[in-house]
Amino acid sequence: MSLPFGATLFTPIESGLGGMMIGAAAAMAYLIDGRITGISGIMGPFLRGVAKCEPLKEGQLWKMLFLVGLVGGGMISLGLNWEFSFPPAPPMSFMRYLLAGISVGIGTRVGKGCTSGHGICGLPRFSLRSWISVPTFMGVAAGTIAITRHALKSDGTGYSPRLAELQWPPQWQFPLGAFLGSLCLIVLCVLLPDKFKMFMSPLSSGLIFALGLGASGMTNPMKVMNFLDFGGYWDPSLGFVMGCGIFISGPAFILAEQMGKVTAPLVEGCKFESPPKKGNYLPLVIGASFFGLGWGLIGLCPGPALASIIPKLITGSWGSPWTPDFCLAMAAVVICVSWIATDRAIQFVSVQTQPPSAESAEEPKGQTV
Repeated sequence: MSLPFGATLFTPIESGLGGMMIGAAAAMAYLIDGRITGISGIMGPFLRGVAKCEPLKEGQLWKMLFLVGLVGGGMISLGLNWEFSFPPAPPMSFMRYLLAGISVGIGTRVGKGCTSGHGICGLPRFSLRSWISVPTFMGVAAGTIAITRHALKSDGTGYSPRLAELQWPPQWQFPLGAFLGSLCLIVLCVLLPDKFKMFMSPLSSGLIFALGLGASGMTNPMKVMNFLDFGGYWDPSLGFVMGCGIFISGPAFILAEQMGKVTAPLVEGCKFESPPKKGNYLPLVIGASFFGLGWGLIGLCPGPALASIIPKLITGSWGSPWTPDFCLAMAAVVICVSWIATDRAIQFVSVQTQPPSAESAEEPKGQTV
């Protein structure tokens, strides 16, 4: 099917299966290891540990294995599903990619979460912070799309406002195969002894998460931006990603919330992470707004950014330098750099505002969402 530049197809089957994999990865990480799969809350502290030359200290090994799985899943998607998972990036200026990367990095660290932590994990936990953050960053992202695409007409899209056409028959081969493979990985991790489970579980969680991103279309920035274009060419596929993801992750979080006082994750010695559900609303709204701005500018959030780094570096190295794919990969790198810089800034401000007798500020207990 021939489509004008920037148009995407409505893919409820593919996106629904991908969302179920993302939700399964979140449920698996929480029930087996007690971990929240907020990507910014995993990558940010891990990078800080690397900067301190302590990459494997205090839970860092789990984060590293999850991130290895996330990158590996992106490579599998590139090899088996590249046309859908990693189509050419939108031809935007490098400055736009740079600004978006900075905004996403700052926003997700200040607001302590993004689409995965606040959306897939926070909403089913009935976290008030997440129920404030998600509408905030989605509203700002939609407003950004409305301004850049319709008011300024800076995206160069060549189609009239309408609902995206349905992809039929669905391209079900990769999503279904990845979904069935993910189920096998989950069963394997549950059955393994703890001494193997503690390594296989985070690796598998990251891998399944990335496969879900690739199968659902979350790694296609134009598909994300078309979802956020509620008043223009609207592709509702990513609604199926969020809905199906929460459909799978929700029961796991609800069960763990109810049973957390009498039971523990499957891996011996682990505890359920329980980030605060209320309070600190001003930084939350500011961070969510920054994230929404960056998300709306280029359609990239932390999980897809990390899964896309190597694939986009590979595809972006073909032809002339500074291709859109290469700029997208650089935006993902900028997100990581912004995480580190924002962490340093938050710690500096915390130390300066504390009484002399107070201990130095550290990362709040509990995974960020």
